[in-house]
Amino acid sequence: MQNSFPEGAARECELANFDSVSAAVAATSNPHATSGARVVTPADHDYPERLHELPDPPKFLWARGTLAIALPPAIAIVGTRNATPYGIRSSKAIAAACARAGVSIVSGLARGIDGAAHHAALEAGGRTVAVLGTGVDVFYPRRHRNLQERIARDGLLLSEHPSGSTGHAGAFPRRNRIIAALASMVIIIEAGESSGALITAARASELHRLVAVVPGPIDSPASIGSNSLFREGATPIFSPAHALELLSIDPSPPILPFLDGDAALCWDALRRGVSTLADIARVAGLSTRVVAAAISALELEGLVVVDTSGRIHSTVSRVDQ
Repeated sequence: MQNSFPEGAARECELANFDSVSAAVAATSNPHATSGARVVTPADHDYPERLHELPDPPKFLWARGTLAIALPPAIAIVGTRNATPYGIRSSKAIAAACARAGVSIVSGLARGIDGAAHHAALEAGGRTVAVLGTGVDVFYPRRHRNLQERIARDGLLLSEHPSGSTGHAGAFPRRNRIIAALASMVIIIEAGESSGALITAARASELHRLVAVVPGPIDSPASIGSNSLFREGATPIFSPAHALELLSIDPSPPILPFLDGDAALCWDALRRGVSTLADIARVAGLSTRVVAAAISALELEGLVVVDTSGRIHSTVSRVDQ
């Protein structure tokens, strides 16, 4: 799919390529500040691998939550802030179906389509990543304060801006490249002709991600931009099941094993996206010794595998994307 977004938006995105020296100083002098955020760099083992595909990967990422939630499989759902009821329904339905199937939902925490996707993923018991144009401790929009705090607790907040940063006009188009990079597929649901979601679609195309669009009414201003992407080769999405089909994921619910005790707590932690002994112990509220014993038992049952880096993965609902 060829790039398709307004010239003005492209210029704004280019002007937003700001110097990261101040961010570097903030990260090295006070990496956690008062936000509870962790700072990761491309040299860290848990820096999101897909961001290395960007020509300009963030030199510093401030993170609140579990970094493993950014691992594949993941899709991005983005769209207009001024969403119609149809757009909100579509965002919630697709996000919930994909989240239940073990797919992380990535978006930008904006009102409208983004917020609906994050909320639906959490309500489905799934994983979600919010990529911000502000610091991870700045609540923007303010109406999403509770949602942002919940994502910090149960999902993952990411920003290339230091804690306390209130953002600027160019920060929001620029963060869209991170959203696109983290996803296997970017789904656009309602985007006006100058929507920032079109920038995300363009970045996704450059990264050879699948760009998909939920068709909208031809007379709806909210769908002018998103519908125009079909001329550029975007794939239409007709249902939540179709979205999963495009990811080669079986939409039927996985058959989960019956577990209790420590094994059940560890299993629940794995389903929430963590994959190391230390993170499982933290989420499950167990010691690493107890977790190691439980994981060994699950491995003997064929329910988990441990890869060469020591990360633990479920074999029941695992999907390689």
